[in-house]
Amino acid sequence: MFTLDQFLQNKTWNPTLEDAGESGKKILHMRLQVKPGTTPENLNITLSGHDLRINFENKAGPEYKQVQIWPTADLEKLKTELRSDGFLHITVPIKV
Repeated sequence: MFTLDQFLQNKTWNPTLEDAGESGKKILHMRLQVKPGTTPENLNITLSGHDLRINFENKAGPEYKQVQIWPTADLEKLKTELRSDGFLHITVPIKV
C-alpha cells in the first residue's frame, strides 16, 4: 500500500486534491492524457471495486491504463469527462 502523498505523485494520472467545502472531505481530481482525436466512443471506462480501467481504441490498436482509486473514495460519485484540453478528467470525493 502507499500513502496519499505517494499517490499524489503519480505522473500518469496527475492527481490533485481540491477542497470539497466539507470538513475532512476533498475532491480527488485526476487527469489522464489521451491521444489527439480521442472521442468518447474510443473509450471504455470500467470500475471494479476501487480499480479504474480506461480502455482506448486508437490507430495503434487497443491500449489501456489502470489505477487503484484511493480507498476512502465515494465511488458512487465518481465522474469522468473527456475535455478538449487533451485529458480525460476524473473526479471523486474522498475522506482524508
